[in-house]
Amino acid sequence: MKLSLVVITAGKMQGKSISVAVPEFIIGRDPECHLRPASPLISKKHCAFIVQGNQARVRDFGSTNGTLVNNEPVTGERQIVNGDVVKVGPIEFRIEAEVAAPPPRRTPSPRSPQSDADDAAAALFLSLGDDGPAGTVDSQGVPTGSTIMETINLPTETPPPGEMAAQNPGDEKVKKDLMASVKAQAANTSIAAKAILEKYMRRPRG
Repeated sequence: MKLSLVVITAGKMQGKSISVAVPEFIIGRDPECHLRPASPLISKKHCAFIVQGNQARVRDFGSTNGTLVNNEPVTGERQIVNGDVVKVGPIEFRIEAEVAAPPPRRTPSPRSPQSDADDAAAALFLSLGDDGPAGTVDSQGVPTGSTIMETINLPTETPPPGEMAAQNPGDEKVKKDLMASVKAQAANTSIAAKAILEKYMRRPRG
């Protein structure tokens, strides 16, 4: 809260606005007070204006001539609001209180196109079922239908020496290209697919 005291008593100080820039603004004739009016009707430590959050109060320190809010004597403390008139001895102040506006509500950040694409890919992967009923798994929790991953069968046996010369020289390059393609497919396999395959390989074989 921003609190100011506007002098409304007739005289050379009329209309002057005094900003309350500390949590407890003390008025009195004592040198340690924040505002020291030169009037014998004001006690050495007369009253204080207190600001806490969005509320303001005035506290009288048992002064000789008292503190009034809208012509009502203050005993102890009293809350004050914008437009109230506070009289301290012979001086009257009009309260100007400005409540701080609440911080704006944060709105969630829009989803990026990449996030939507990732969700779509995950949904597509999960929607690719097997040949059996949807969601069918065995006792190990592994899908019982056929897999949807394609594999490339590469020759595993070495041809006889007599046949090696008859092979096309480009066959070795084709084989390397196929192996690179297999590795690339394996690198792009999702985490979920890896988990399923690993569980499948660990299950007991009959």
